[in-house]
Amino acid sequence: MLRQDPDDILIGEMRDVETVSAALTAAQTGHFVMSTLHTIDATETINRIIDFFPLHQQKQVRIMLAGTLRGIISQRLLPRADGQGRVPAVEVMVMTSRIRDFVLDSDQTSQISQAIKEGEFYGMTTFDQALLNLYEEGLITLHDAAQVASNPHDFKLLVQAKGHDVSLMTL
Repeated sequence: MLRQDPDDILIGEMRDVETVSAALTAAQTGHFVMSTLHTIDATETINRIIDFFPLHQQKQVRIMLAGTLRGIISQRLLPRADGQGRVPAVEVMVMTSRIRDFVLDSDQTSQISQAIKEGEFYGMTTFDQALLNLYEEGLITLHDAAQVASNPHDFKLLVQAKGHDVSLMTL
C-alpha cells in the first residue's frame, strides 16, 4: 500500500500482527491511518495493539504508538429512549503529553481512563460521561445507560452528583 503513496489509509480491522505492524509503519511514514479494532474502550485498544507483539517488541511498539497515535474513538450502540433505532455512546481519547506518558510506561497505562475523564478541555470524554449526556438529552433511558456503563457504581455516583434520581437505575 505504501508504494502507491496514498495520503490516507483505511484498514478495515486489525486482526493480526502483520496488519498492526503495517498500520504502525504507515503512520510512522506520515500517512493518516484509520482502522477498527473490537475492544471496549481506549485503554483496552492500546493494550490490545501492544499485545499483538511478542514481549521483546512491546517496548518498541509503545514508543511507536506514543509517537504516531493521535486519538481513539470507541462506541457502544444503545436503544433510543423513544424506541426508534439506536444512538451511539462515544468515548474519545486525544493523544496529549500526559496520555503519551501513560502509553510509554506499562505500569501507568491503566491511568489512561482517568486522564480521559479529566480531559474535557482537549475534547475527551469517557463512556460514562457520554452516557450521562445522552440520558440528560433524553436520548436513552437511565436503565439502559446503567446496563452498559464502564463502571456501574461510579456511574451511579456520577448520576447522583448531577442531581438525578438513581432509584430509576437497576444495576
